[in-house]
Amino acid sequence: MDLNKRKERFSLAYINAVATYADCEVLEPKVDSGSADGILKRTTIREIIGFQVKATSRDIVGRDGRRLHFPLPMRDYDSLRSDGPPFILIVVLMPDDETQWLTQTDDEICLRHCGYWMSLAGRQKVSNINNVTVHIPTGNVFGSRQLTDLMDKAARGETL
Repeated sequence: MDLNKRKERFSLAYINAVATYADCEVLEPKVDSGSADGILKRTTIREIIGFQVKATSRDIVGRDGRRLHFPLPMRDYDSLRSDGPPFILIVVLMPDDETQWLTQTDDEICLRHCGYWMSLAGRQKVSNINNVTVHIPTGNVFGSRQLTDLMDKAARGETL
């Protein structure tokens, strides 16, 4: 499997671990069409949140440490900003050295580093051709508590 495919599978493993702990499941489409990499669904409620996942080992954290600067392909940007059901972008940061992606002992398994999310709903159309840099606050950690909060907002019909 090539490196990009392994990064994709690793990022989905991260999302699955977070979702499972938040009592959610991850539904992956059989065919990758468009910008939908999967759907997050609570096991007890019908609310869903779609997601696009990107994995990177590049240093994209801003100098102040408060934002990630991620170049998102225009096709994904336009899909994620359009109206419709709740949809988020999840960017999973990974070590450059793939031997550091995961460590395991008898007591724990550790996935490095972290995922961050943001909603692009309602963003303006831009004239860029190839990509647009999105600025994701580092406070938007994609964790189980945060996923539970996102699901609660989706259930209430609130903007993510």
